[in-house]
Amino acid sequence: MPVLPPERVSATFIAALEGAGATVVEVVSHHFPGTGLTCVLILAESHAVLHTWPESGTAHIDIFSCSTRLKSLAAITDVSRSFGAAHMSVREIPRADGHHPAPDPVA
Repeated sequence: MPVLPPERVSATFIAALEGAGATVVEVVSHHFPGTGLTCVLILAESHAVLHTWPESGTAHIDIFSCSTRLKSLAAITDVSRSFGAAHMSVREIPRADGHHPAPDPVA
């Protein structure tokens, strides 16, 4: 699979979060030449981070939200599909208040 341009990776991440209900307030992205990319989204709901390692075909996504309306799993699934992921692993951790978000409907 070809390595995607950093701008496309960031744009895909932003679009996935916005599509999942996030309000992006600020974007900070840094491409490490010859390796991967880190993209941090400051959200009205909290924040989201994407780290990529194209040399190993790996991406890690962390989404932190104070809102139950943000569909984090939908965003992760969208990014995985867009990047052509062969495998996806998700670990959900309840918020500090103990609230477990309702499962995202994934089409």
